[in-house]
Amino acid sequence: MRLAILAALAFLLGASREPASVIRVPGDVTEIGAALASAAPFDTVLVAPGSYHVNLEWPATAGIKLLSEAGPNATVLDARRRGSAIGIYTGVDSTTVVAGFTIRGGWVEGY
Repeated sequence: MRLAILAALAFLLGASREPASVIRVPGDVTEIGAALASAAPFDTVLVAPGSYHVNLEWPATAGIKLLSEAGPNATVLDARRRGSAIGIYTGVDSTTVVAGFTIRGGWVEGY
C-alpha cells in the first residue's frame, strides 16, 4: 500500500512540473546570454563546440543547466579580460549546473 501511495505521489509531483526544454546555442538561439535569459527553471542550455566571447550575467532562475556538447577541450567561454565570464549573483540553487567548458580571460569583480 505504501509503495502505491509513494508511486502516485511521485507521478503527481512529476506531472505538475512542465518538462524541461533544451535550448541549443547557436542552433535555437545565437548567443549564450540570450539562451540563458529565455530559459525556464530546469531547462538545459546546450552549447556547440567553439570559442565564445562572453560576459554573462546568470538570470534569477534556479535549476538552469549550462552544458557544452563536446566538453572543455572543444568549448571555451572567454571574457577577453573584460570582467567575469559568468556572473552568478542570485536565483541559483543546488540544481544549477555549469559544466564542460574552459573558462578564461575573466576575473571576479572586486579582486
